[in-house]
Amino acid sequence: MPRPISLQVYVSPELAERVRTAAAANGLAVSEWLRSQLKKSVENELPAESDRGLLGKLYRQSLFAFVGLDALLSGHPDHTLRERAHTAWKSRCKEAGMDVVPTKGGAK
Repeated sequence: MPRPISLQVYVSPELAERVRTAAAANGLAVSEWLRSQLKKSVENELPAESDRGLLGKLYRQSLFAFVGLDALLSGHPDHTLRERAHTAWKSRCKEAGMDVVPTKGGAK
C-alpha cells in the first residue's frame, strides 16, 4: 500500500471546533473523520455547484408559488382567508421549530 499523502487546509476556529466535535461524536480521530468526509464528497455526493444550483432552482420555484398564492388569496372574496392562511403557516413553522418572522418582506 502506498504511503498516504498529507494535505493541508486552513479553516476558521469555529469550523475547526465543529470538525473536532463531529469527529469525537463519531469516535474517530479528526484525520479519520475528515478522510471519510472527503471520500464521501468525492465519490458519492453532488458537487457544491450542483447543490447551489438546486437550491437556487427550489428558491425560485418556491418564490413563484408564494407570489401566486398570495395574489390568489389577496383577490379572494373571503377577505379573512389570507390572514387565516398566514396564521396556519406560522403555526406550522412553530411546530417544525422554524422562525415565524420573515427575514425580508412578508406580512406582519
